[in-house]
Amino acid sequence: MARPPRRSWSDGLPPELMAIILLQLNCLADRACFAAVCRAWRSAAPYADGPQRGVPWLLLPTRDKPSFLSLHSGATRRMHLPEVARGARMCGAHDGGWVVVARDPWRGFAAVNLLTGKRVPLPEKLRLEVPPGGAYQFGFEGFTHHHMLVRSVVFSAPPSSPDCIAAAHVSSASNIAFWQPATMSTSHWIAYRRDTDIIQDVIYHWSAQLQGFHVLTNREEVLVYSPVAPGRPGAPQPLQMACTRLSLRRRDDYQPDAALPVTFVATRYLVESRGKLLMVVRHYTGNPVVRRRTRMFRIFELRPGAPCSWLEIPELAGRALFLGRGCSRAVEVARFGTLQEDTIYFLDDASLDLSTVLNDGSSHRSADMGMYRKGEKIRPGARQFPREFTADCSPPIWLVP
Repeated sequence: MARPPRRSWSDGLPPELMAIILLQLNCLADRACFAAVCRAWRSAAPYADGPQRGVPWLLLPTRDKPSFLSLHSGATRRMHLPEVARGARMCGAHDGGWVVVARDPWRGFAAVNLLTGKRVPLPEKLRLEVPPGGAYQFGFEGFTHHHMLVRSVVFSAPPSSPDCIAAAHVSSASNIAFWQPATMSTSHWIAYRRDTDIIQDVIYHWSAQLQGFHVLTNREEVLVYSPVAPGRPGAPQPLQMACTRLSLRRRDDYQPDAALPVTFVATRYLVESRGKLLMVVRHYTGNPVVRRRTRMFRIFELRPGAPCSWLEIPELAGRALFLGRGCSRAVEVARFGTLQEDTIYFLDDASLDLSTVLNDGSSHRSADMGMYRKGEKIRPGARQFPREFTADCSPPIWLVP
């Protein structure tokens, strides 16, 4: 008697049951592994809702063994990076798997999608515009070109979109510059003023009042850069940005950084959550050069008015924050069963060590990263969130799949 053909056990599972299994896998990487098992498992994907993409991955870049930590599953996995991203410094991120890479301190800038391999080159020089008769006149008209070192890049839309505008926090003749691939000015970033403000963070945010790139200074002031509509419809125009400084009342207990003791410093992040703009103030203790450790976080919400004001909120109320320069995210914990509410996940990115960046190949040591909840730092639990990480090419960064 002939033996019946051997069948895989997965062939006997109805698609609806496999969809139930798939729905338990919140991490996009877990779902990719599920679909790679066989054709029957892959066919189950249309029966399930789309993967939840709200929780960032912690990208741990190294030259030889790049990996990422998924807070959904608590697992660290190897990650194959496109050639252009291997060994590069990561200095920006956007939803959908996009990161900004710098192959060299002064050149080789590009936006790369780590999931699809798509690459969008970014300019390598800054063009400082001096508008005739403009408010930021420096005694001459025209423009000058400058080399630049990119600290972080923020996008208004996916980098491959024709409507995308990019804002770069840079070290150059200006500290903020802009670029739009759809305009005629595609060979350089454009800056309009020599700012003296020290930039803490940049985020693209829109509200009923203003839409544009919100820039937070070390004085907790907010500048909003928005594109100026072109004068001739139908013809590509050079990118022009208008700057609005919000009228802002200082919070009552504000202290300028210069007035703080050497053993107590602060840095700030911008996060968008529930349609509001949050400022997270990160306080440190210890010598900022030798050994700096995070002491506490305070969270403020920007309240509209004349003037606006920063109002401290005592708790996150069902949210978790992922802090990173230009790539901070707020997540509603109720959507994910694996996250704990009122938790702040933070990286060691408070300042950019220019000497390490300029000395290509130096190690980036992140010794002050971890989790903070309800007024105190917590030790890594089952998810093994790293407290320290050393890379030979780039500090860690949040990747939003």
